Amino acid sequence: MTKFGFDTSEVEVSAPADYSPFPKGEYQLHALEAEEKDTSKKNGTYIKVKFEVVSGPHTGRLMWVNFNINNPSDAAQRIGRQQLVAWATACGKPDATDTDTLLGKSFLANVDIQKGSDGYEDSNTIKSYLMSKKASATSAPKPTEKPTTQVEVVSETPKGANPWD
Repeated sequence: MTKFGFDTSEVEVSAPADYSPFPKGEYQLHALEAEEKDTSKKNGTYIKVKFEVVSGPHTGRLMWVNFNINNPSDAAQRIGRQQLVAWATACGKPDATDTDTLLGKSFLANVDIQKGSDGYEDSNTIKSYLMSKKASATSAPKPTEKPTTQVEVVSETPKGANPWD
């Protein structure tokens, strides 16, 4: 028998954490931790990132996102890498080469709810990473010429000129 080694009456039991999905919408997030893991079939790797909501009524709520970085499916790998670069860009670090550069960096994202499957409950997912005004200004292509817009001004139609008058 192993003794605990402390007085259990001195320990406050906290309420269980709420992992149910929070409402979809735009949220300010930051990453708390990131870890590279093997896929279940051991034929690829992904980066598992734990994000936290940092402002608003859902502050402190957590969500997890997996980024496929090496995968036998070219499409899965391409999408995972695109999402990873989008996260880095939203953090203002488009040239990041590792997750440590992105941990703790605040960014905006559109969060949605993903339907659960295979025994998993519904969960939050990042639908899109939103570029800060600074990031989008530096990465947006500059137009080569100003578009011209023509607006035709129509004078007021005299009373009785329309059939409904």
